[in-house]
Amino acid sequence: MDQHDDSAEIRSRILDALRSNGRESYSRIAARLGTTRRVVTHVVQRAIEQGELRLTVSISPDLLGLERFAYLQLRTDGSISPIRAALIAMPETTFVADISGAHAIDAEIRVGRNPHLRDTVDAIRTIPGVREVRTHLYESIEVNLYSPLRTGRTGFEIDDADRRIVQRLQEDGRASFRELGDAAGISPSGARLRLERLMRHGAVKVVGIPVRGRRSELPSLGIGIRAHGLLEDAIAHLRTLGPEFLAVTVGDYDLIATLSADNPEELLDLVDRLRSHPEISSIETWANLRIAKEQYGEGDRIGFGIPSRGPADTRTDGPAVQRDRP
Repeated sequence: MDQHDDSAEIRSRILDALRSNGRESYSRIAARLGTTRRVVTHVVQRAIEQGELRLTVSISPDLLGLERFAYLQLRTDGSISPIRAALIAMPETTFVADISGAHAIDAEIRVGRNPHLRDTVDAIRTIPGVREVRTHLYESIEVNLYSPLRTGRTGFEIDDADRRIVQRLQEDGRASFRELGDAAGISPSGARLRLERLMRHGAVKVVGIPVRGRRSELPSLGIGIRAHGLLEDAIAHLRTLGPEFLAVTVGDYDLIATLSADNPEELLDLVDRLRSHPEISSIETWANLRIAKEQYGEGDRIGFGIPSRGPADTRTDGPAVQRDRP
């Protein structure tokens, strides 16, 4: 295969391979897909140069003291632009998108202890132009390709060397172990062991996040799901569809999921397989027409001087630092 053989299918499969592990070896990806390392390198580098892919690190909610999660759908009046800008600027939002349907825009928020959730939703309600906020609380997040899942365990200890490794990964998710070691003031082998430990404990996750919202791109689909029977059976079926995101919710839906595919036929097939399952009572769908923010901790700083155990006993009002967004 030629080094520039980056057909749509092989390109898609290469980028998909980096979604759950942004540091996976290019040689291993090439061997699995039946291509060459040179092709993989070319596809990834071009995707980064063209602004289609971000290789970065997401930080565990446990380390950031984030305890409560919710998905909001907003009805609006007038122009949506200032509302979108206000949501993007909020450190509590991890996902913001213009959507189809009765609601114009949605957002996922991650917050600390009460009353942080109430205060955050109140702040969103008072944004000029917001007419109604529909709130769905996450009881648990079952799948998130781009973020470590919250475990509720905050005893994992980190030190300044760990923080420097994470900060270097925020600059370059595929920084070499020598570069990580230089940043942390330790050997490359020490950096490798520390990163392996951080990832093994779910403290960080290095991911390749697609930069979405281009005209030629098929929108991802948000789905509100009502189930009957055992919820675990519905969750098990959803997992077979390869969702980007899946959460158990309290509110109008039992589950909320995000599905994506390479073409409309595949996406319609996924929705049909979901709808026809005996454990699914009904579904509502909305297209993520433009994703304005998709940031799961990579803009947050594990600052120096904070306790080495997760800050679960203090209210977290969210980090102030924002990075470039799609």
